[in-house]
Amino acid sequence: MDCISARSKNIKGKGQSKLKRRESLAGLLFVSPTIIYFIVFFLLPLAVCIYASFTNWNILSPNRVFVGTLNYERLFVDPKFWKALKNTLFMLIPIPIYITFALLFAYACHKNILGQKVFRAIYYLPYISSIVALTLIWMWLFNSKYGLVNNFLSLFVDNPPSWLSDPFWTKWMIVIMISWKLIGFTSIYYIAALKSIPKSYYEAAQIDGAGPRQQFFKITLPLLTPTTFYLLVIGMIGSLQTFVEVQMFAPDGGRGYGVGTIVFYIWQKAFSSSQMGYACAIATVFGLFILVITVIQFTLSRKWVFEGN
Repeated sequence: MDCISARSKNIKGKGQSKLKRRESLAGLLFVSPTIIYFIVFFLLPLAVCIYASFTNWNILSPNRVFVGTLNYERLFVDPKFWKALKNTLFMLIPIPIYITFALLFAYACHKNILGQKVFRAIYYLPYISSIVALTLIWMWLFNSKYGLVNNFLSLFVDNPPSWLSDPFWTKWMIVIMISWKLIGFTSIYYIAALKSIPKSYYEAAQIDGAGPRQQFFKITLPLLTPTTFYLLVIGMIGSLQTFVEVQMFAPDGGRGYGVGTIVFYIWQKAFSSSQMGYACAIATVFGLFILVITVIQFTLSRKWVFEGN
């Protein structure tokens, strides 16, 4: 009897292990497209970029001569690189602007304002519109001679800003445009997060005598911190990669390179100047810069992001 029992257990164990292997194989097949995508479009380009950063690769020629750290040494003494980095950090200004307005708009929609569905569609429309088309419209609106913005400002000031020729005002125009474009998109995240907050929290707060203001700052905002943190991370990564707006508003980087960002500078060096090796060095350093900022954000999030149930 013991031999029969042991044999049946052995057969059962083999059957289970066979089933597990089939399940593992099926799971691997399901995730294989993502793995292949990650390897082909992320790991391989990253490896090529890092290798090319140590060469003097001219994009018009397949020949690559190893030059060591020469590109990195050149980068850190390149005044245009530091100017572009400064302009790139300037593009972080829209983040608190559109996050604040998106939160207020989402909170108003959550309270069931009149015509909220129409407002949602209107606010979300800029995000799904073509960035090139939006940029052309903004170039027309902010034209210093016949633009509607300066025509309106001329009623109050004698000399309205030269939005398209002065790098200082061009950067602010890009900031305003990015903020306007992302309010609707960001508000969707907040609307979803607001709907997930249990009503029992507010009912308990009302019983304790908390008013709407106290409920907002003591319940709503803390429970929205995970969403805010996510939006800050993706917003910062996106803003640091600002490119199309710069290319459209200032194709040469602006006077004194006062508008050009790092990504725009990488594009110029890689495709306009055919200095792919140097462009890869800039991209590598900038990628590390974004990684460090993201790690710092995750580290600091422990102090202010509410992770309770």
